[in-house]
Amino acid sequence: MKKILFFGLILTLVFSVSASAQIAVGLHFRHHREMQSFRHGELNRYELKRLHQNEFRYRMARRRAYRDDLVTPFERRRLHQMRRHDRHESYRFRHNRFRRVI
Repeated sequence: MKKILFFGLILTLVFSVSASAQIAVGLHFRHHREMQSFRHGELNRYELKRLHQNEFRYRMARRRAYRDDLVTPFERRRLHQMRRHDRHESYRFRHNRFRRVI
């Protein structure tokens, strides 16, 4: 009985650590990409600030959605729309032909 309990505890620990590592890597990659675009002149300060504000709004909305441990389809759709809008704005800012430094 102790072996089964111990084995279950180890598996739970391994899966929880790997899941949290994936989230941290994704946030780090997104921030790194934004800063790289800023340094290369693809983004200006205003655009970078807008992206950070949108990321903050998304995190707050996600926190509100997960607060009651039940994410409704409406909340899931709203979070997906917010993330899609952020990706679209990021692309639009990076490929803005009027502000690009060539």
